[in-house]
Amino acid sequence: MKLINVATLALIALPLTMGCAASTADSTADMGVGQSADELGTKYHYTPSVSDVSFDGGCGISNLPQDCAYGFELRYTRQYIDLQTTIKHTTNNTTHTITITVDTWSRSQIHPMVMVGPQDDDLGMVDAKVGEQYSVKVLDRNGKSLWSGKVNTLFHL
Repeated sequence: MKLINVATLALIALPLTMGCAASTADSTADMGVGQSADELGTKYHYTPSVSDVSFDGGCGISNLPQDCAYGFELRYTRQYIDLQTTIKHTTNNTTHTITITVDTWSRSQIHPMVMVGPQDDDLGMVDAKVGEQYSVKVLDRNGKSLWSGKVNTLFHL
């Protein structure tokens, strides 16, 4: 049996000891834009990918067990699985516009390298009126547009 020398063993084991983590600054190059401070310390911000905003009209009267969500739904993907999400909105019923701000952040710059898929967040009615069409804009925390479109607020009977 052939003995493996220590240098070869170290070369093989080194990548395994590094683990599966990414050390990143922010997704933006400017550290002033990419981080903020509050009473608990520094927050590192990352830009999510927003793929859709839709309106779930509920189920009406149904005897079947099913998801009967009612209201706006935001579909987005975080850059890393361990990021926190803060979602805020403003609604103007006079101009029929809704602005949604999405901020994904962490208190660490080291994140697990786990595949992240899209997730749906139920936003509720966000002060919108039923039976109207709204222009919806989704922005990141710096005001950069992530998604825009028109959404109708309909319901099932």
